[in-house]
Amino acid sequence: MSVETAAVETACQFGRNCLGRLAMLGCVALLALTESGTAWAQTAPTLGTTSTFGVVASTFSNTNAATSVNGDACFTTGPGTAYTLSGTQTVPCPAQVGLDQASALVTLNGQSCTSLGAGVVVLDTVVVGSNPAGTIPPGCYSSGGAMNITTLATVTLSGNGVYIFRPGGALGVGASSHVSLSSGAAAANVFWAPSAAATFGLSASFVGTIIDAAGITFGHLTSLTGRALAFGGTVNADANTITVPPAAPPVVSVPMLSQWALISLTTLLAITGFAMMRRQPGSTGRR
Repeated sequence: MSVETAAVETACQFGRNCLGRLAMLGCVALLALTESGTAWAQTAPTLGTTSTFGVVASTFSNTNAATSVNGDACFTTGPGTAYTLSGTQTVPCPAQVGLDQASALVTLNGQSCTSLGAGVVVLDTVVVGSNPAGTIPPGCYSSGGAMNITTLATVTLSGNGVYIFRPGGALGVGASSHVSLSSGAAAANVFWAPSAAATFGLSASFVGTIIDAAGITFGHLTSLTGRALAFGGTVNADANTITVPPAAPPVVSVPMLSQWALISLTTLLAITGFAMMRRQPGSTGRR
């Protein structure tokens, strides 16, 4: 039993003697709130020197001159096929870039997550709360296995907040699939931290910063509004457009369910205490 639930039930016992049915109705509502689950508020990691990079890799492999990186790029072994770069190319990647990538990953892995399943999870079929399948609100989401998106499917990130996805395996994005943003969601606030390689089918459209030293492979004509950070690993490109996103707008902080429950509980206790004070004997002992 959670601390909030125990506190609510205590208040309910108190309310039976003090405020009767009105207090009991409030208690029932509060108990329902605290038992309905907790939504975790997430924190975006500090990216440090990696923030300007569209590509960070030990080996950057490119097979098509149509590849474009709108941002900086660094690597030790570069592509045999030329690509377009709007920012600065650094060879090799500075050691600090690797340290900052590792630090950001530690921050992502250290946050409390909602488990989407013990095995492989298909994100376009996931139902979170009362949202339609494939529509995901801000939060941290983990899985015991890979996270996949079906070919031709759409995953919608809906709401102003930080999104963290931590697959317990690979990240697999199907051909011609899309990750879209709505209701204030921003690409700069989306982070992917798979524990195995990330692979994209052709013509997929994706958003967010991918931190994956196991390697990132983009299919033909896939686009990414985000970052491909694979310090110590390989990034494979094929006529892709990788664009570092603009800074995210401030995240509006709103109370989560458990916080609302505590606020309501405090109000209920104050009302109850006031009622009890009015019923207590006076200083002369008269009732």
